[in-house]
Amino acid sequence: MTLIEKYKIYRKIGMELNHKIMKSCLDHDVLMKSARLLDIVRGDTLIFDSEDETSVLMDFALNEYRASNKNTIEIYREKIGWQNEKEKDILDALLSSYTSLFKVISISEAENALLLNDILNKKDNIKLMDIGFSKTAVPGLLLFTRLVPLKDFNMTSGVSFIFRGNLEKYLLRRHKKLINTIISDSDSIKRFVSFFRLNKIDGMEVRYE
Repeated sequence: MTLIEKYKIYRKIGMELNHKIMKSCLDHDVLMKSARLLDIVRGDTLIFDSEDETSVLMDFALNEYRASNKNTIEIYREKIGWQNEKEKDILDALLSSYTSLFKVISISEAENALLLNDILNKKDNIKLMDIGFSKTAVPGLLLFTRLVPLKDFNMTSGVSFIFRGNLEKYLLRRHKKLINTIISDSDSIKRFVSFFRLNKIDGMEVRYE
């Protein structure tokens, strides 16, 4: 099996697993508290500026928000577990995942891969497999995403915020100011919320694949 075939299988299983986790373990209170942190709720009504924001909310509620010091992925893993080794791999990878702002250094369309530098954590040469981005991204583009590290490759959780490369210094400066306005003990939550806000103002349209 080629790496791209394996990637497609893991991507498909990952999407199906996401739906199972949402149906079985995503608490309504966690969803609403997540929406309030993202400022996409008025009273008890969710208000989305675009269809993409539903995916953003789900990614945040499953991976970021912690109730009793556990996120929804951890709760699902402990309560329900996995049906096969690939599901276990994905659950483990999601629990090891992290968000950051990455810069696209180079692209290999033949490998459906991008080489990234992690700007916030100062890590270079991170290889990301992504069919959509490998066709549409250009070197220098900035990408805020959740990196999901599997044994043979890295992929995203499916949600990304895209920015023009010339905004790097501006984004870092604004991010530092924004995180001070977000009420949370979690650096990861502050990082996600701040880039979500920046994306509303300065982000580019992105297609998910």
